[in-house]
Order: sequence, then structure tokens, then C-alpha cells
Amino acid sequence: MHTPSAADQRIVLVTGGSSGIGRATAAYLSQRGFVVYGTGRHGRDGQPMDNFTFLQMDVTDEASVRRVLDYVLQRHGRLDAVINNAGLGMVGPVEMTSEAEAREMMDTNFHGVLNVCRNAIPMLRLSGGGHIINVTSIGGRVGLPFRGIYCAGKFAVEGLSEALSMELKKFNIKVSIIEPGDFRTGINQNRKYPARQQPDLYPESDTARSQVISEVENAPHPEAIGRLVHSILNNPRPRLRYKAATPMQRLSVEIKKFVPDRWFEQLIMNHYKMKHKP
Repeated sequence: MHTPSAADQRIVLVTGGSSGIGRATAAYLSQRGFVVYGTGRHGRDGQPMDNFTFLQMDVTDEASVRRVLDYVLQRHGRLDAVINNAGLGMVGPVEMTSEAEAREMMDTNFHGVLNVCRNAIPMLRLSGGGHIINVTSIGGRVGLPFRGIYCAGKFAVEGLSEALSMELKKFNIKVSIIEPGDFRTGINQNRKYPARQQPDLYPESDTARSQVISEVENAPHPEAIGRLVHSILNNPRPRLRYKAATPMQRLSVEIKKFVPDRWFEQLIMNHYKMKHKP
């Protein structure tokens, strides 16, 4: 394997780098000659992490984001790519989700991405260009029952990314979106559920929760996302969107384009075994 010289090495920041997709991506890139900083809320600066450097950062805290970016700038004088992967999962009825619970989700899944983008863009511009890759979800293209708040945040990042892509072209900063389906990560252990429960109103919520847990447990390893990120970063003309999901999940996004909304809605409800009485 060719090891680039220090002058040729690209500097990459990966948020949510302590586990799951973020850690797998950071490890994959570092093994291929990138200088990688993986970040997360829990852990200490500099702790050993699969050949990349871990830095403590809370994407919802702008001061924390600036501290890490300033550190990277002082150490290398540049930044070449940002992979926005940090996020939270939630399963539960929208009605039962409190304002505080919804805000926590949006603070991480949308405002966290926005915080990192706004503060990283000047560094990328200073470097003569670069790449922002925002990791959303198939749930950023298809609204899923009992994951409404989660989908809302991912839909928002999709719109933000489309706008940024156009705004940043003149600075040679590329923007891409990766839309993963299910991958075998620790999201089942970290997923949020509304504290308020009323199963007599939403008995399907428990069924959906069990199905989501099972799908993650039987999903592929997240290294596949690392390979995809590596490919995107080495592509001089990357696409705006990349789906990384099972054939059925990828197909669902395509079907949505061509069938009436209510038909598609029923297909999704059937998948989650939701019985609807007209």
C-alpha cells in the first residue's frame, strides 16, 4: 500500500468517530494514508482509536466545535474534508415525544451538522477547497412511522446539503450526501425512546421497535461506509447523493418517485405491520 508523504496527506475530520459508522470510516481512511481526527462526546483527547486521533467534541456546542477545528488548523494549517456522521436515533410516536426530547434529537442531528459546517467552511476555503460529506439516512428520503423526529432531522440535513452544494461550488468545496440503510452498529443500545408511553393508543410502536432492532442486528458491517467515503473523496467529480443500503431499502426510495403518495404510504405501513381501519 502506498503511503503518501506528509505534504500529500489529506486531513479529515469525522464526527461521531467513537463508534459505529464514524469509527469504521475513520479507521478505514487512516489505514489508507489519510490523517484522520475522529470526534465524539465521550472520551479523552488523544486516546488510542484504530490508528486515528480521537478528539472530544460535542457537535451541539459551538465552542467545542471551534476548539477542535482550531487544534487541527494549528497542527496542520489546513483541513481537506469533513464527514458529518454524529447522530442520535429515536423510535416512538410523535405525539408522545416531549419538546425536550425532540430538541435533543434536532440539536444533534441537524444543528450539530450545521455547527460543524459553518465553522469548517472557512478552513476548507483557506485550504483551497475540500469536501463535506453529510451522512443522513434512507429515513432522510422516506418518512418512517414512529421515527418522525429522527426523519425530520435527516430530511433537514438533505435540504441543507443541497443548498450548500450550490453555495460552495465557487470555492471548490464539494458537498455529498450518504444515505445509509441499516448497519450493524451500537445504535440499538443508544437509541432514544419517548419517556411518555401510551401503548393502548399506539400498539404498533412496540412492533416497529422490535423490527428496527432486528434489522440492525442482522445488517452488514459499517466498514462498507468507510469504503464508500474513501471512493467519494478520491472521485474528482463526486455525485451529490449516494445510497448505501440493502436492495429493498434502495428500491423504496425509487418506488416513492413513481407511485401515488397514498399507495406508497400503505406499502410502508404494510412493512411495519400497521393495520389501518378507514
